[in-house]
Amino acid sequence: MKTLAIDTSQAAGSVAAVDGERVARRLLPTAVEHARLLSGALVAAAAELGWTPAAAELVAVVRGPGSFTGLRVGVTTAKAIAWASGARLLGVSAGEAIASATAAALGPAAADVPIEVVFDAGRGDLFACTAAPAPQSVSGWRTSPGFLVNAEHWLAGVGTAAVVAGPGLAVVADVRGRRPDLLMATGDGLPLAEAVAAIALLRAVAGEADAPETLVPEYIRPSYAEESRRA
Repeated sequence: MKTLAIDTSQAAGSVAAVDGERVARRLLPTAVEHARLLSGALVAAAAELGWTPAAAELVAVVRGPGSFTGLRVGVTTAKAIAWASGARLLGVSAGEAIASATAAALGPAAADVPIEVVFDAGRGDLFACTAAPAPQSVSGWRTSPGFLVNAEHWLAGVGTAAVVAGPGLAVVADVRGRRPDLLMATGDGLPLAEAVAAIALLRAVAGEADAPETLVPEYIRPSYAEESRRA
């Protein structure tokens, strides 16, 4: 199944074109350039495999949690391609994608255990969720609802010997030495587009799909304008 996958949920993003065992990847290094570079990256990745985005049969996109502007760019682009090409559309949880990639990277050290996934929510806060192995789920994972929490409070409350991953690790870098029991995943923990494609392909084979008109981004926190209206 010809698949395009998009991740613009964090500062650094990526796209992937997947066709059977063949994979073509492109990086989107900085958030401020996602809107400018995304379309060209998708065209280039698909061209490397010998087709165009219009030939895609499945479009997968990180639906969140993530940054306001980045998620809007990625989700809007994915929906536009699906509408234009008739491709199946699937939104994928960033927490699920990070957990899947982390488990694959750590191997036995992360086998059959929940993974605590943290995102940088700004202002010294984290957005945290738990991705638990779920054999009954098509993707093999089930992600809990996320919540905003002060980084210090999160560090004090996370369970003993937990596996922790995600871009929010940088927020607790200065204090995580207090919790030597935690297994902190290496790398930046971003949901690479290739992992997003793998999850979406499993769900597509099982017959799942999202309607373009109902797929909406899931933001880490409300925009400043929304927060002002609520104040």
